[in-house]
Amino acid sequence: MGARSGSLAVVLLSLVVGSTGQLQAQSSARAAWQATPASVLKTTLRSVAAAQERYRAAHGRFAAGVEPLGLRPEPEVRVDILGASATGWQGRAVHRTQPGRSCVVFVGSLEGAEAPRTSADHEMAGEEGVPRCDWMR
Repeated sequence: MGARSGSLAVVLLSLVVGSTGQLQAQSSARAAWQATPASVLKTTLRSVAAAQERYRAAHGRFAAGVEPLGLRPEPEVRVDILGASATGWQGRAVHRTQPGRSCVVFVGSLEGAEAPRTSADHEMAGEEGVPRCDWMR
């Protein structure tokens, strides 16, 4: 029975060391994480979508520009409302460090307009309210 107890102690010790090492690796990975341009643009477009919903509730239509929404995107981000009406809106966001690349989003529909496309890859936004981005470096 003494040998079994010793073996069990070694296994438990291995599990503790393994778990501790894994937690340390996860902690250092979290500390090293930084927002990518694509994640910043997606977050910005989600904020625009939320602000557009509030604006529509108050005014009966979506805002044709960012200014009436009262948003202040990060300095390196430019947001453009490509079109807006009572039934929908489309937007594009561009990051200063990613010239020629963009993320797009739409909600609802605009008469006579297809879903917006990204600038570089020309990918069409496919799901309402979900930002679609060009591949970014």
